[in-house]
Amino acid sequence: MYEEYFGLDCRPFDLSPDPHFLFMTAQHARAVANIKFALMNRDSFVIISGEIGIGKTTVLNAVMDDLGPEFITAKLTHTTLSPIELLQALLSAFGMPNYTKKKVLLLDTLREFFLQKHKEGKHIVIVVDEAQNLSAPALEELRLLSCIDAADRKIITIALTGQRGLDDLIDSPGLAQLRQRARLRQRLAALNEEETFDYIQHRLKVAGGDIDNMFEREAVKEIHRLAFGIPRLINTLCDTALMSCMVDEEKCVSLDAIDAVVQELRWQWFEDRDQEKAVLRPASEPAQRPSPINLTVFRAGQFIEQVQVNQFPFVIGRSNANDLVIIDKEVSRRHALIDCISGIFVIEDLNSKNGILVNRKRRSRALLRNGDTITLGQLDVAVNLGDNISYESGVGDAHDSHAETIVIDHDLHDESAAGDESTGTQGVLSA
Repeated sequence: MYEEYFGLDCRPFDLSPDPHFLFMTAQHARAVANIKFALMNRDSFVIISGEIGIGKTTVLNAVMDDLGPEFITAKLTHTTLSPIELLQALLSAFGMPNYTKKKVLLLDTLREFFLQKHKEGKHIVIVVDEAQNLSAPALEELRLLSCIDAADRKIITIALTGQRGLDDLIDSPGLAQLRQRARLRQRLAALNEEETFDYIQHRLKVAGGDIDNMFEREAVKEIHRLAFGIPRLINTLCDTALMSCMVDEEKCVSLDAIDAVVQELRWQWFEDRDQEKAVLRPASEPAQRPSPINLTVFRAGQFIEQVQVNQFPFVIGRSNANDLVIIDKEVSRRHALIDCISGIFVIEDLNSKNGILVNRKRRSRALLRNGDTITLGQLDVAVNLGDNISYESGVGDAHDSHAETIVIDHDLHDESAAGDESTGTQGVLSA
């Protein structure tokens, strides 16, 4: 493909996992260390969560490839299983397929196997990828399996990895006992801009290339912004960009090339809305401008201000250049973005340091409904969709939105204001 054109030894951004391209950020290395620590100390559970494509499977593979013969492992990746099917899948993974539906027999077979391996000096490791798909009863079944102990020590360690829904599942009231057994929990965050540069540089170097000759710096920054720091999306964007440059006989990926590739890939701010298709407007109807929505800002339950949003996208953050400015040490310079797509309102975390909560649940992107509460740092923001409640956008007048500033820390406000250029008219509210 484009390897010969760019003088590369192989494709640097193939989506298939390849240990030759292993790139470990500090948080990925910490996740590997956490799992190894759990194994060394015979902990019952270790939990690693993160977005799709963030590197959870890479972490698991790095650990499993390094395990010695004293570990007996079983890995499950298909996890839409009932408790009985889970036990059957484990027996198959350990090389003892048994498809009886008699739960007692399945449990006895597993228990005998675990205890026998313990007598042989082995430790059982169960790895469950995509664990967010497990039901609460299936997770409880895993917890009960972890209770199978020998007289001298624990004999089973279970590693769970999954997407953001796994955190919500583990934190549900019915799984309190599992939480108590999970001493090590870590959430993998997206790569920051510097890590994105290092990631692209590393993969190109392994393939025999040089980032300085193949990617403009501004293009790398745009890749980070568009891919949200997600390695899998970075790979997709870079791979397509290199292919496009070969077709256009360009030797370096420019900012214009990235813009063209995004159009080709048809990426949007909010993609996973399949479940919401039923509420979308028919294609035959003309697009309409959404009516204004209201954001009511509270701190510690006390009303601060109400902000009307007239134009989208609407950016929230600490920098004075944002539409809603929140001067709070827990809020990033560009923290989150609210957009309206086909009459649907969404909020997107812009790779902030501390993330966003929607109705007390951590989200990287989420559909906004009337009455939702967004938490940013020390502030709660109540969402009132007004005439947009049915997701059928009304016609509203276009007005230039002005920036509202909420001051949490006056010293921090002075420091931030000195370093940012102000745009628009700003109101300063003391919290």
